[in-house]
Order: sequence, then structure tokens, then C-alpha cells
Amino acid sequence: MTDPYRLTTASGTYANPSVDPNAETIGKPLPVGEPLPVVTRSRVARTLLWMVLVISVVGNMVASYTASTPLHLASGAVTALCLTGLVVQGLRGRR
Repeated sequence: MTDPYRLTTASGTYANPSVDPNAETIGKPLPVGEPLPVVTRSRVARTLLWMVLVISVVGNMVASYTASTPLHLASGAVTALCLTGLVVQGLRGRR
């Protein structure tokens, strides 16, 4: 498991306090040369799709109780689009 609070060098590797005197450690020694997790566009898109999906599902539930048909249909359409996007991303990730 990676620690998001570890300091890194400009090259993307973890800072080594024995080599870099400016590096600080918190807790145990840092592993040298371990690759950092990369945030890609697909990970950001997946996170945003999940967030919009949850919001649209909640909006859809609220709209179904208040009998607001246009809001109910709009949030249902957004929910369907988010689900479609997540399925497409999942299928593309398997290749």
C-alpha cells in the first residue's frame, strides 16, 4: 500500500534521506525507486462519472417522491448516461 504523504523527488521516485539531505521521513524509512501511482484521465473521468451517478440517482429518487416529471426524466437520463460511460470504460479497460 502506498503512502500519499511521502515526499518525492522531481523524477517521481521516493526521496531517499541517505542520498538527499533535504528529504524528510515520517515513520519508517522510504523505499527507494518505488513507482508513484499515476492519476490518469480515465481515473479522473471514472471518479467524476461515479460522483454524477450518485447525485443523479439521489435526484431521481427525490423527484419521484415529489412528482416532478421533468426533473425525474432529466435525472434518469443523466443516470443512464453515467452508467453507459462506466460500462464503456470498464469494457475498454479489459483490452
